[in-house]
Amino acid sequence: MTQTVLCQQLRENEAALSPDELAYIEMLKDAAISYIKSHTGIDGVEENDENGRKLDDYPDLTYALLALVSEMYDNRQLTVNSDKVSPTVTAILSMHDFNLVPKGET
Repeated sequence: MTQTVLCQQLRENEAALSPDELAYIEMLKDAAISYIKSHTGIDGVEENDENGRKLDDYPDLTYALLALVSEMYDNRQLTVNSDKVSPTVTAILSMHDFNLVPKGET
């Protein structure tokens, strides 16, 4: 996924963005790829993983990547509406939940 395609998706003029803004968009892309890899179990991006799969083999995952980057770009801050946390933030954080109760204890 090129920076140009991402900028088109975000309706931003790539040439008008600062290096920091472009780096931010790249960071969002990396975060979206990480989320998709975690959710699907597909580890390969451009090259096959140990199961012979890669994200580039699934066109619908390209759409998911664009949608995730757009969501993160449009909602750049953690917002709390009543008792609701941003669904994007909740989804990402829930992937990293750890049970802090040691095994064998109840």
